[in-house]
Amino acid sequence: MFPLYDQNPTKTRPYVTWMLVAANVAVFLLQLSRGFADADFLEYGAIPGYLMHGERLYTLFTSMFMHGGLWHIIGNMLFLFIFGDNVEDRFGHIKFLILYLMVGVISGLAHAWITFQFDPSAAWIPAVGASGAVSGVLGAYLLFFPGANIVTLVFLFYIATTVKIKAIFYLGFWFLLQFSSVILNPNSGVAYWAHIGGFAAGLLVAVPFKMTGQKKTQERARFSTEDYILQE
Repeated sequence: MFPLYDQNPTKTRPYVTWMLVAANVAVFLLQLSRGFADADFLEYGAIPGYLMHGERLYTLFTSMFMHGGLWHIIGNMLFLFIFGDNVEDRFGHIKFLILYLMVGVISGLAHAWITFQFDPSAAWIPAVGASGAVSGVLGAYLLFFPGANIVTLVFLFYIATTVKIKAIFYLGFWFLLQFSSVILNPNSGVAYWAHIGGFAAGLLVAVPFKMTGQKKTQERARFSTEDYILQE
């Protein structure tokens, strides 16, 4: 299933989402110009062995703007472009940027800790990609917009068609896929625990924002009712 777009209009322009996409593309082009040098991955990728010793913590930020290949960045930026604008609309520009960077760091730490504890042989392999931060955006989107339609490209044998899938089912299936993948194929080379940790972090961080929004809506409704009664 390949998401194309969501049917979920926004009230504001997603400047931060656009900025993040542009930053990732710019870094990717820089990587490309340098021939995807191993030295860059070793210097700026998130290496669990260093992180768990409190070293090179800056890589928790630098690694989330690097990618290992064309399809890697296309997939991450597509998900960020589709789901980021609505979450940014709900959080506001600055808070959305903080959310993105924060869950990106949390996802990197989740991957580092799990790898360091349970797969020491991979503890010195650098991890790169925006998927942990993007996963946090997906978690927040699921909480805010579970009923939004995700227009998805689906392949049935040799036939491609589009279907509308509710976000709660699409993103729920996506999360289960990450979890099952790490259980069935733990040595795949994909940082699934970063996806899982980022998604959970985004979901949890969004909870107080949703509760605050619901409270404000209830207060506005109460005040509107009181105004109506006074007018009577």
